[in-house]
Amino acid sequence: MSDYIPFAIQEEIMKRLPTKSLLRFRTVSKAWKSLIDSSQFVVDYSVNHTHQHHLLVSYSPVESVEQKYVSIVDDESFPEHKCSLPDPAGSGPRLLGSCQGLFCVCTTHGDPHEPGRIIKTAVLWNPSIRKSVAIDLLYELHRNSVMIIGFGVCPQTSDPKLVKINSTYSMPNLDTIIYSPWQVEVYTLSSQAWRSIPTINQPRNSISLKPHQVVIDGFIYWHAFDLVSVSMMTTGFEGYNLIVSFDMTSE
Repeated sequence: MSDYIPFAIQEEIMKRLPTKSLLRFRTVSKAWKSLIDSSQFVVDYSVNHTHQHHLLVSYSPVESVEQKYVSIVDDESFPEHKCSLPDPAGSGPRLLGSCQGLFCVCTTHGDPHEPGRIIKTAVLWNPSIRKSVAIDLLYELHRNSVMIIGFGVCPQTSDPKLVKINSTYSMPNLDTIIYSPWQVEVYTLSSQAWRSIPTINQPRNSISLKPHQVVIDGFIYWHAFDLVSVSMMTTGFEGYNLIVSFDMTSE
C-alpha cells in the first residue's frame, strides 16, 4: 500500500508513531531506515513528542565502580520503555552533555600500540532509536597538555558536532601560567572526519578552559578561568571566572 502513498506523507505519519513502532519499521526497507535514522527526522520527531519525558539515570552497579547510564520514558508503560547505553570501551565514562535528544559520554583508555598515547572515546547516544556511535579522540600524553571536548547539534544543519580544543601550558616563574594557542578541530557526524579550523577571537593566553559545558541556541558555552597570578605558598590561584562560547553554525 505504501507504493500509492507519497513518501512525504509516509514521513509525516511516522513522526506521530510511538518509538516502539519506529524500531520495528527501521527493518522494513532501506528508505525507511535511512529516514528514521536521519538527524532531521530525530529533531522533528522530538518536537512532535514533547509530551514524553525521558529520564536519564546514572548509577554504579554493585559489582563495578564504573558509571552506567539508562534512559527511561516516563509514561504509562514505566519502566518498560528503557534503553541502556551500550558499555563503551575504556574506563571512567563521564556524561559530557546533551542536545536535541542526543547524549555524549566520554571514556578514556590507553593505546596498546603506543604507551604514551591516550585514546579518549566520545559516544554519541540516541536512546529514542537505541543507537550509538563511538568516535576516537587521540590524545598525546604530556604532563602539561590539556584537551577539552564540546558537543552540540548545529541548529542550521541538524548535524551533531564535536569540538576538540588542545593546548599546553608552561610556568615561566612561580606566579604565572601561560597557555599555548589553542588548536581547534571540529568533527561532524555527517562527514565522519575531523578538520582543523582557524582560532578566531582566541582568548588571552592566561585563560584556562574547564570541562563543564552547556548548549543554548546553537552555542556551546564552557566555564573558563583567567589566571591573574599563581601563588603556590599562600593563596593558590587568583583570577576571574569567565564564559567562552563557540558558534556551531559559523564555527
